[in-house]
Amino acid sequence: MKGFLHHTKGRCVAVALSLSLIAAAAALVLPGTSGPLRQAGETVSRPFLRLAAAVTEKVRQGVGTLESIQSLREQNAALEETVAQLRDQAQVGALAQAENARLRALLGLAEAGRDLTLTGAWVIARAPDNWQGEVTIDQGRANGVRAGQCVVDCHGALVGRVKEAGQTWAAVTLVTDPAFRLAGQAVRSGVLGTLEGDLALLPQGKLTLASLTEADPVRVGEEVVTFAAGTGYPSGLTVGTVAQVAEDPGGLTRSAVLDPAADLGALSQVFVVTAFREVR
Repeated sequence: MKGFLHHTKGRCVAVALSLSLIAAAAALVLPGTSGPLRQAGETVSRPFLRLAAAVTEKVRQGVGTLESIQSLREQNAALEETVAQLRDQAQVGALAQAENARLRALLGLAEAGRDLTLTGAWVIARAPDNWQGEVTIDQGRANGVRAGQCVVDCHGALVGRVKEAGQTWAAVTLVTDPAFRLAGQAVRSGVLGTLEGDLALLPQGKLTLASLTEADPVRVGEEVVTFAAGTGYPSGLTVGTVAQVAEDPGGLTRSAVLDPAADLGALSQVFVVTAFREVR
């Protein structure tokens, strides 16, 4: 752009100088003469002098305009760079806010009387198909993670259980996976059942509280939690709420379909319950 400005400016100045020389030559015809011939020379030169002055002014204005355009382009590039930096800062701020929200939720979980030892982990992989509900986290045996331990989100809602653990990773079976099994209890009615994943419900992101009888007064909207009697996982972890109650094939038992309390489709950070003490 700067080379173009210099080139354009040079050409325009050359034209102006040429016109000026023509005018000067006309004005100097027969130097020392006077009378009609001298007057004619001045008359001929005067339009060229005015034209030369006009061209010179236009050149000055045009070069100033081109320089202004170049300056505006440079300012625009600087503003775009500043906007990109501010966008990156805003993204970092949003991530920090999300992290603070998770930490506040964990603090609330501790204040609620849950004596849990939690190990934070990030989800680094998911099952690639619709036949299983499983994720991989970035913590393993080196951090106290063992098979059978429960995994919760930042609100204390049950996500699943550790299926297997490597030194620095672990596979977690989600509550919706057909292989998931755990004892559960409906909070209001106190009814006990088996928390199970179901292949038919997996695409819907739901699970069941199975093995209910016709007499069990489980109702839609009732909260369901984990139930443990001296086993290796804690009681009272929120699992979900009853969305519907349906008869099992054969009509001898019923199952309650549950909406999980944890948002299993948006898991990023989870917490493994590596130790616990039942609080009575």
